[in-house]
Amino acid sequence: MKFQATEFRTAHEAIEHAEATGQTAIRLNGQNLVVSETGESRLMGDDIEFAYLCDHNGTIVTIPVNA
Repeated sequence: MKFQATEFRTAHEAIEHAEATGQTAIRLNGQNLVVSETGESRLMGDDIEFAYLCDHNGTIVTIPVNA
């Protein structure tokens, strides 16, 4: 499956970029990525396991999807 994503060194960097660009920060296979809504939909539709990345009061939280 192909989709466009931008990889970031840290989850925090990915979350900041996603918030600034209106995209979504995820962790997929150990990589911190930012994907568009289209990429996110493809992952969900193909039952690919990933996790949303969120910043909750300064703590990085992951929310599993398709797990």
